[in-house]
Parts: sequence; structure tokens; C-alpha cells
Amino acid sequence: MEMHVVTAANRHCYKHELIEFFRARHAIYVHEKHWREDDGSGFEVDQFDTDAATYLIGVDDGDVICGTRLLSTTLPHMADQVFPHLSNLTGVVKSPTVAEWTRAFIVPERRENGIGPIKGQICAAVMQFCLQEGIEEVGGIQDLYWMRMWKRLAWEVNPAGTPAKVAGRWCVVAYMQVNEAARDNALASTGITSHGLVQKGPYQPFVTEIERRIAM
Repeated sequence: MEMHVVTAANRHCYKHELIEFFRARHAIYVHEKHWREDDGSGFEVDQFDTDAATYLIGVDDGDVICGTRLLSTTLPHMADQVFPHLSNLTGVVKSPTVAEWTRAFIVPERRENGIGPIKGQICAAVMQFCLQEGIEEVGGIQDLYWMRMWKRLAWEVNPAGTPAKVAGRWCVVAYMQVNEAARDNALASTGITSHGLVQKGPYQPFVTEIERRIAM
């Protein structure tokens, strides 16, 4: 599997993959999880799917099988705009060196029990991307059960708030330290040898110099 980095700059290279990506999100977050109302479009798109969003899309034999979204916390993001009250330990994080990580999924037919190679590659690819972009922490609001996975990967986790129920699910805002060890642990723990991160077409920096200056 390859994990493709898709931004506003190179999305013209990924028209088919983006269609399948948002269709998969619709099937999972609208029909399976019931997090969103069905608007009839067949796609799950929210207010954070902007030109500033970066998507990592897992492609295997031409099929989109997984994906996730990353967004700079210097911009409006989910923990900031929707769940600011959950960051009751640190306040809402807004930093050019912290990325929000949301909307991670694996299509149902490729899901694994426990930590399998697909989950491992997603995690390793996220860490590799953040390393390349100078990101020091990545995370955001997440189901509490993900804490067990981060512990198994020996990731260092910094909670920004205390656990709380969101729509009947225990969630927490927390950020994981980005470093080579975190990336390598994700690979080693799942028996894979490569993060498979691929970037093609024009490059778009995750955080612009203007955004960095504003955040300072």
C-alpha cells in the first residue's frame, strides 16, 4: 500500500482517489457511525475540508482502502471550533508545530483486529509526514480507546483535557509527540518495513511562513 499526500496543490492528480475517499467517509461517518446527517450527496465533507487540509490516502492495487486528514492548529480546526471546552487542562492548542489528526478510517472489508499492518502504516505515514513538515505534536479529539493503541506503540501522549462523553462516546483531546522512534515503533509493532509515504505533483507546505509568523 502507498500513502499518498494530497493537498490543494496536487489534488488534480488525485481526482478519482478523492472521490473514493469522500465516498468512503460517507459510508463510515454517515451510515455506519451516524456522526453526520445524510445530505444526499454521497460524500462526507465538513467545514474543515478546506484548501488548507492535507489528506493521506492509502491506495492498494488502485483502490482507496484507508485515509485520514491533517490540519494545522494555527487555523480553525475541530478541537478549536467544535470542542474547545474539552481542552480544559491546557486551553485550545494553536501552534504551527502542532497538527490536528482527524477522520481516520479503514474501509470495512480491510479492517483488522488489534494493531495490524494497515493501522501501523497509517500511523507511520502520519509520523513521517509530520517529521518532514517540522510538526512536533499531532492529535486532537479522539475516542478514548485509541489511548490503548498509542500505549502499545510506546507513543508519548500529552492530554490537553480530561475525558468526557461526546454523543455517548468517551473522548479526550490529546496530542502525541512526533519523533523517529514513534514512526519506527509503528512499523515494528505491526511487522511492516516502510511507511509508504508518496508525494507527487506540486508541493504545498503544511504551514506557510505567514501562518507561522501570525502564530508566534
